[in-house]
Amino acid sequence: MSTLRATLSNRHPTDDHNMGAKVGIIGCGRWGSVHLKTLVQLKQEGFVSEIHGCDINPEKGIEFADSLTTFSTDWQELVNREKLDIIAIVTPAESHHKLAIALLDHCTNLFIEKPISLQENEAAEILAKTQELGGTLLVGHILRFHAGLLKANELIDSGTIGQLQSVDFSRITTRKPPHNSNLFEALAIHGIDTACFCFGETEPSRLSIDSLRSKAQNSPDGVRICLEFPGTKEALIDVGWNGEKEVREIMFTGSNGTITLDTKDSNSILISTKDYHEQYTIEDTELPLTTEWQHALSRISTEAKPSIYPAPGSIFRSMKWMDKAKLASERINYTNGRPE
Repeated sequence: MSTLRATLSNRHPTDDHNMGAKVGIIGCGRWGSVHLKTLVQLKQEGFVSEIHGCDINPEKGIEFADSLTTFSTDWQELVNREKLDIIAIVTPAESHHKLAIALLDHCTNLFIEKPISLQENEAAEILAKTQELGGTLLVGHILRFHAGLLKANELIDSGTIGQLQSVDFSRITTRKPPHNSNLFEALAIHGIDTACFCFGETEPSRLSIDSLRSKAQNSPDGVRICLEFPGTKEALIDVGWNGEKEVREIMFTGSNGTITLDTKDSNSILISTKDYHEQYTIEDTELPLTTEWQHALSRISTEAKPSIYPAPGSIFRSMKWMDKAKLASERINYTNGRPE
């Protein structure tokens, strides 16, 4: 059982006058529905008492009627009616800043899906207000809570594959690009944050675009990014929409071997060295989003101190290098006669 779950267990609902957390979730679309499924599970376990949904589409209230305590089409109606312990923002990235700043006046504990915002000054404002109010903030870099990735990091730190030299991150989906979605904000930021995280929260030194797959007059639907790190280390990040098959793989290459994981699988990783080739099973794991919510809920207990995760420096770093990748791809498109 995870230490996060153990932390939550210390705040058993039968001993807590709150009887679990009252959670609000703004945005009940494709990914928001996954959040709802996770919250329903945590409600069954007693760590969530109520789930209040909000979406501009009134049909979502019908679709998720069995999961929700209440449903609203207006977030202001929701926060004026309910006193919530934590609110998740699972809406398009361009809405995060305005929503977060307004919601902090009603609830100081937020879970904001990545990226926290589209501008660094907007992110800074959210972080500053959270800290000023003594609140907690979790930005949804979900792979930081993936059991396979955490075990791979642990094995790398122990020298299982020698010194880590490269991270190959692949996330190709067969899905079409969501409406108004951006490849860099939706997919590439995962690879950027994961690479920096696995290299010990190191700042990259250089970025280049190895390949760009795009249709005329449209945003890219595929990109391969190379991030260089100090000490001749690198990360290759290959992401895209409209793939022929789903690819969700991270390979860590060290001086003495490799570790490979499929991010759809939280229960095993493949370790290969000159001495052995082993499928390593990870016992008693949770899905990454469940672990992420456990973390968020544990931080709002009365015993926990105010916190921001990832650290502000990591949040800004992911935004900065995401923007660099986006700008580099725009220059390539412009040079090829396809200004965006």
